[in-house]
Amino acid sequence: MSYSSGTATSTGDEPYWLGRASEEQQRLIKQHGIYIKSIGYLLHPSIQSKLPANAHIADVATGTGIWLRDLSAASPESGHTFTGFDISNDQFLSSDSLPSNVKLTYLDFKKPIPEDLHGKFDLVNIRLIIISMGPVEVWKETLTNILTLLKPGGAITWTEGNFLVARGFRGADDASTPGHALTAGQNQLNSTLIKRFGYSFPDFKTLFEDVGLQGVQTDVISTDRLVEMRREFTEIGVGAVFGGLKNLAKVKEEGGWGEEEVESRRVEAVADLESGAYLRWDIHVAVGFTAKE
Repeated sequence: MSYSSGTATSTGDEPYWLGRASEEQQRLIKQHGIYIKSIGYLLHPSIQSKLPANAHIADVATGTGIWLRDLSAASPESGHTFTGFDISNDQFLSSDSLPSNVKLTYLDFKKPIPEDLHGKFDLVNIRLIIISMGPVEVWKETLTNILTLLKPGGAITWTEGNFLVARGFRGADDASTPGHALTAGQNQLNSTLIKRFGYSFPDFKTLFEDVGLQGVQTDVISTDRLVEMRREFTEIGVGAVFGGLKNLAKVKEEGGWGEEEVESRRVEAVADLESGAYLRWDIHVAVGFTAKE
């Protein structure tokens, strides 16, 4: 595959079941802020001190590019350059809203990385691509492919939500429902993705060490760690779950929910949310370093 900065558009087999409309861009921007606030850092502390002054930093499956924009703003005195890659430019922030040292362009991380990008970056960031994954073997193949972007001694960090453990819970308010509609929607999406794609979640320490990464660290945060963030996480969760189910309904797979049922179930889940019930899942942050020469 040749490296191109041209426009990429959604295709019928694109493994992104949440849609790529402007509403999805707003959800992604909101999701970014909520995740960073709850995790407590933009970049894992073990990486910051190891970056050279003129580091080349990549964000794979960048979505809007907001992580790079914020990291650039957080390091204004550095000589860092930032490149965001995605299979589609539909969600990219406008170029005039980005710092001059941030560039967003096309890359399909499921395909061999172009040779002119091999060994170019000091840091590669990956976030929230579970919707494009499958069996654990796919996670390992994807990680191995992405690692070709890194220089010797370079760092990689991967942030992911384990939605396989997501479920609804009753909130603190006496009027809160038990959250069963929230759980039902999440379970339906999970079961459909497991059936279609072998949806799974890896042990990140094992995954990173199996491909030869060194100094591996893992951090695990619950989305309900900060009580004040529970509603926000539930809102983005409902958007993702029912956005995905709505798109999957078009496939009309046996045993799947039709579009009318997806909408009626969404209304029930929103009622759970409004009552004070919330959806929670685990967030994993993994860090590793390639061997130095």
